[in-house]
Amino acid sequence: MIDSEWFYQQLERQGRTIGDLGVALGIDKAAVSRMLRGLRKMSADEQDGIAAFLGRPLAEVAAHRRGVAGFAEEKASPYEAGPSKGEAPRADKDEKPRRTHPIFGCMKGMLTIAEGVDLTAPADPDWGRVYDD
Repeated sequence: MIDSEWFYQQLERQGRTIGDLGVALGIDKAAVSRMLRGLRKMSADEQDGIAAFLGRPLAEVAAHRRGVAGFAEEKASPYEAGPSKGEAPRADKDEKPRRTHPIFGCMKGMLTIAEGVDLTAPADPDWGRVYDD
């Protein structure tokens, strides 16, 4: 899935080698070669290091790492913009249903929240505490 050609072109444009990249990442040249050919997975830290090494935006490197751009992911069908998919329900049954925006629902199934996790709870209960009582 990796766009190997793009990574090699970026190195060539800058006059750098996979050995230089390996030194920057702290890994062996052979490991870099396997990674760029898709024979070894690229870690998130390596992705960040490559973006910094090449001076390219992280999103661009990530897209070429995965071989996809935009919202397309492995387990989700690509989002297709189009007319509204339906009516949004109203709390009051007497009110007329409103049309939903065409992007409504495009992220459905993309995120799983573990049972018992409250996304509205602060990560640190004392985050706003300024003074000790």
